[in-house]
Amino acid sequence: MSNSIGKNIKHFRKSKGFTQEELADLLNITPQAVSKWESEAGLPDVSMLIPLAKVLGVTTDQLLGYDTLSENEEVTARVKENCDRIRSNKERAERTLEICEYLSTETNLNPSNFEIIKDYVQETANLSMYEDPVLEGYFQDEPERIRKIYSDCIRKGAYLISHSTDRDLIDKTHYALAWIYIHQKDFDKARDHINVLPGLSTGSIRENIDMELVFFESGFDKMKGKIKDNSVMLFLLVATMLNTISENYGWWGEAEEAYEICDWCENIIKAFAGKRDFVDTDKYLRARRCVAFFRMVAAKKAGDQAYAEQLYAKFAEDIKSEGLTEEEQQRIMEMLNNDIAYYSRYDS
Repeated sequence: MSNSIGKNIKHFRKSKGFTQEELADLLNITPQAVSKWESEAGLPDVSMLIPLAKVLGVTTDQLLGYDTLSENEEVTARVKENCDRIRSNKERAERTLEICEYLSTETNLNPSNFEIIKDYVQETANLSMYEDPVLEGYFQDEPERIRKIYSDCIRKGAYLISHSTDRDLIDKTHYALAWIYIHQKDFDKARDHINVLPGLSTGSIRENIDMELVFFESGFDKMKGKIKDNSVMLFLLVATMLNTISENYGWWGEAEEAYEICDWCENIIKAFAGKRDFVDTDKYLRARRCVAFFRMVAAKKAGDQAYAEQLYAKFAEDIKSEGLTEEEQQRIMEMLNNDIAYYSRYDS
């Protein structure tokens, strides 16, 4: 960001994809006025600063060139540290509620910090899962407390979507808001957020052509680094989808069908991780533990406790043979044991 308001107007205009004519139309002024601002032949009137900032999706401080980046980074780091502290001290549902209420206050104090607004919406999406009576059914005795968070979070999420220029933050906020509406059974609003998310159906995704760009620009050796980076992201996407598939078959499918699907999910995950430096180790451990857990869920839902215990023992043995460190083996078994302990109230 520059100390020159003209350069800042030009930068933010281009970031929004506006021509000078389009920005002029939105402000009900002439294109010549915008041109004068950007060339520093003239300055916008003080009365234009707030409308101009709103149209460009920035704060007036950003427009004027005040550097709030360092302050925002310090706030973000402090808030994330406090959230981690809350997570370490309480049971899942209660800590999620406490984090949401904490983030509600922090986003009031820091309304231009889109990173913590995004975190607030994501935590509220988790809260909506715990509150959903079909799934977890927590907080049924304090509906007003929960509704207050939903209302506040949805309003702030909409503000982020309207004013942020960071596509990643916007997409993550749409995704989390969709989950909130799904758990509230407002499926039309959920679909509104889902429909604006990027999808795989066309195959015309940024990461694919970006790899080709690197090849044509810098050659195959440089492209290999991009391939590795994109493969890590691809594994995250694949693992997330396989987790969703195995979770729903584990809870709702017939036992034999669930075992078959979980085996299929596990084989894909293990095949993908055959090139271990192409996957994030933490995501791999989480994906393996998820599929193992939901295979056990299917056994327990079918009333076969003995088979569930066999599956647990087999998974523990399999992990030892996968070339993981002792610390990684311990971590994955701790995650699995935590899931088993948490969901024991659902035992048939």
